[in-house]
Amino acid sequence: MFVMPLFFFMSGYCFKDSYLSDGRAFAMKRITGIYWPYLKWSLLFLLLHNIFFHLNIYSDEYGFSGRTSELYTSSDFLKRIISITTKMQGHEQLVGGYWFMKQLFVGSFFFYLLAKLLHGSFWGVGVLLLATISLSFFDWHLPYFGIGSREFFAATFLYIGYLYKHRHWTWHRHIGINMVALVLMVIGSVFWFTTMHDYEYWKVLPYALSAVLLVLTLLHLSERIAKRGRNYFVGFLLFTGDHTMEVLTWHMLSLKIVSLLIIAFYGLPIKQLSEFPVIEVYAHQGWWVVYWIVGVGIPIAGTFGYHQICNVKTS
Repeated sequence: MFVMPLFFFMSGYCFKDSYLSDGRAFAMKRITGIYWPYLKWSLLFLLLHNIFFHLNIYSDEYGFSGRTSELYTSSDFLKRIISITTKMQGHEQLVGGYWFMKQLFVGSFFFYLLAKLLHGSFWGVGVLLLATISLSFFDWHLPYFGIGSREFFAATFLYIGYLYKHRHWTWHRHIGINMVALVLMVIGSVFWFTTMHDYEYWKVLPYALSAVLLVLTLLHLSERIAKRGRNYFVGFLLFTGDHTMEVLTWHMLSLKIVSLLIIAFYGLPIKQLSEFPVIEVYAHQGWWVVYWIVGVGIPIAGTFGYHQICNVKTS
């Protein structure tokens, strides 16, 4: 109900006003911070596809929502390289979490243009919401590139996050708003439950409202943790936040470790390792806890260890 809006909101919240007078610096920051990591890791995982297929991480029997895989030919590799490079689409299942990076990359430019043209006016939110609803209603996308309502929806939350920080609003500290947010979360989960990946036009406004209020509630909670939380816990959150790209990149592959344990424990066929993102039947039986711990813990531990080794080498 609010995870992706939170991500976009905070991207706008952390936007530096100095970029408004230096478009080139903003563009380079987006290219090096979003497009290049997407391109680098997507191409690496693509090149490893056939190896993963032979290791049963991909298979022609199991996959994601019924979509299985196959060995790639030279032509398949070429088509996907072109798609990844030009459209930010076609990346591998193991980096399926990258789906939103195109929305963040393209949406940030929509946000930037409106923020610069409207000088941070609240009207920018209305323009972006109208574009989101209209494009969703007509199901229109820019030919070939596939840019449509999702990019404008991402820009909406970017713009709201920027406004919130730029105007020094403190609405998140009001308990009443937090209570309304929790009520809307419960109601919304029944009447307008959706995600930023797939939604209907009429859900845009109620979803946006409930998502923003939930983000503000999380801001309130974060302030309390920052003030009263133990140093090691706050430090862990800060380190994780600084390395979300690493978590996103290695998350799916780390989950396969738990799937291997389940296969060994219950005597399942090895090809079931390719069920994405988890072996769903067993995840619902309590294994989701192990999936969650390993899926986040392994990338964080690996990243921490890597940085420790680098620090030793440079010291």
